[in-house]
Amino acid sequence: MTKSQILKYLAILLTGISLSLFIFFSINNRYLLRNKAAIDNAVTKSVIKLEDELNKVNLVVESMAFFYENKSFIPQHLFERFTNPFLKELNGIKALAWSPKITDSEKSKFEKFTKINEVDLESNLVPSKTRDVYYPVRVLNPLAPFKKVLGYNLYADSTKRDAVLRSIKSNKPAISGPITLIADSDYDKGILALKAVNDRKTGENKGVVLGAYRMDKLISETLKSEVKVLNMCIHEYTGNALLFNNVDESDFNYKTAIEKTIRAVDSKWRVHFVPKEEYLSFPHIFESYVVLLLGLATTFLLTHLARRRDNHNDRLEARVLLRTAELEESNKQKENLLREIHHRVKNNLQITSSLINMQKRKLVSKEAITALQDSQARISAIALTHQKIYQDKDSKAVNLHEYLKDLMEYQNKISPTFTYKINCPEISIDLDRAVPLALIISELVTNAVKHAYPDTTKYNELIIDVDILDNGMAAFSIKDNGKGLPEDFSIENAEGIGFDIIKALCRQISAEFSYDSSDSGTHFTVTFGNQV
Repeated sequence: MTKSQILKYLAILLTGISLSLFIFFSINNRYLLRNKAAIDNAVTKSVIKLEDELNKVNLVVESMAFFYENKSFIPQHLFERFTNPFLKELNGIKALAWSPKITDSEKSKFEKFTKINEVDLESNLVPSKTRDVYYPVRVLNPLAPFKKVLGYNLYADSTKRDAVLRSIKSNKPAISGPITLIADSDYDKGILALKAVNDRKTGENKGVVLGAYRMDKLISETLKSEVKVLNMCIHEYTGNALLFNNVDESDFNYKTAIEKTIRAVDSKWRVHFVPKEEYLSFPHIFESYVVLLLGLATTFLLTHLARRRDNHNDRLEARVLLRTAELEESNKQKENLLREIHHRVKNNLQITSSLINMQKRKLVSKEAITALQDSQARISAIALTHQKIYQDKDSKAVNLHEYLKDLMEYQNKISPTFTYKINCPEISIDLDRAVPLALIISELVTNAVKHAYPDTTKYNELIIDVDILDNGMAAFSIKDNGKGLPEDFSIENAEGIGFDIIKALCRQISAEFSYDSSDSGTHFTVTFGNQV
C-alpha cells in the first residue's frame, strides 16, 4: 500500500467512526437532557406540593383551634363528625386529637375517665409521673387504631413539649420535630402539627389541638409521581434532626443532591433531592447501539470496498505498465528494425551508385555518361534521405537543415565551381514527404549547378532558404545568380526529364511549384504541407 492509500483508509475510518460515535452520544444525550428536565420538574413540583400540603395542615389546626375556642367540651362522636372531612383531605394524616391542659390538682378528676400515661425509655406506655402540668389526649379521630393513645401526655416528651410551648407563646400553629407515633399496630416515625387553644374570657391556655402525621405517608401520598424520580432526605433547618429519608442516609450522596428550603408552619425544612440512579446513569438506549453498530459496519465496509477497488486499480495499473513496457519494447524493436531497413536501403543504393559509376567509366557517349550521372545524383539523394532517417533517434522524420547541408557538400564535391548559403530553421520532414522532397531539392540543385553557371570563373552563388508558414505549411526556395532561363522557356516544353520528375513529385506530396527568372538569376519555390 502507498502512503496516500493508507491516509485515505485512515480518513474513511476516522470519519465513519467519528460520525457513528457522534450520533450514538447524540441519541443518549437527548435522553440525558430529557432526564435532567424530568429531575428539575420533579424538584420544582415537590417543593410546591409539600408547601401546599403543609399550608393545608396549618389551616386544619387553625380550624380545630377555632372550634375548641367556642366549646368547653366536645364529645367523641361530635369531634369525629367535625374532623372526618379533614382526614379525607390530608395526606399522611394518622389522627386528629384534642389534648386539654390538666394541672396536677385536676389529675385525679381527669383520671376518673382516662388514665394519664407516658412512654418510658423502652417505648412502653406507663403511668405518668407527677408533673405540674399535663396535656393528655382526650378525644381523637380515628379512635380504633389509636385507643392506647388516649390519655397520653404530650407534655412528657421534650420534642412535643417544645412545640406546645412555641404555639402557646406565639398563639399560632407549630410543628414538632421528629417523633414516634404511638399506635396499636406499630410505632411509626412522624410529626405533630398543633395549635394552642386559649380561653376567650381569661386568655389562659385551655389545651392544644393536634394532627399526627406519618412522614413516609405524607411524602409518598403528596409526591406520588416525584418519588419515582427522586430520593430525598428531610432535616429540620435548626437542629438538623432527620425527619425523613427514603434511602439509607449513609448511602445518600449529598454532593449530587439538590438542596431546597421549605417553610413548614412555624419552622423550616431543609430538603435534599437526589435523582435516582436510572436518571443519572448513561441511558444506553438500544437504538443508539443499533445506529453505532450500523455506522461502524458501514465504515468498515466502505474501507473494505475502497481497498478492493484500489487493489483492482493496482492490478490494472500493473497490467497497463506491463503492456506498455511490452509495447515500448516492441516499438523499440520495430524502430531498430526500421532503422536497419533504412540503413540497408541506403547501403544498397550506394552499391547501385557504385555500379553505375563502374558502368560510366566504360562509356564513351557523352549523353549516356550525363544520363548516368543524373541518375547517380538522384540515387545519392534518395540514399542520403534514408541515411538521415536511420540517424534520427525516432526514425520518423528527416532533419531538413542537416539534409541540405550534407546534400550541398556532396554537390560541391562534384562541382566545386560555386559556393552556397543555407538559411534553414530546425525543421523535420515527415517520412511521407521526405524522399519526394529530397528528389525535388536534388533536381533543383543539380539543374542550377549544370545550367546556371556557364562561366565557371565568375563568383557563382546558390542561396537556399526554408521558411515555416502558417497552418502547418513550409516553403523551400533555391536562388542562383546565374544567367537565368531562356525567354521562351516553358516547363511543359523543357528538354530532359528533370522538370517532369519535379512536377510528378509535387503532385505526389500536394506541393505548389513556382519559379521566377531574370538576367540576374533564377528563383524556384516549392510550398508544401508538413505534419512534423
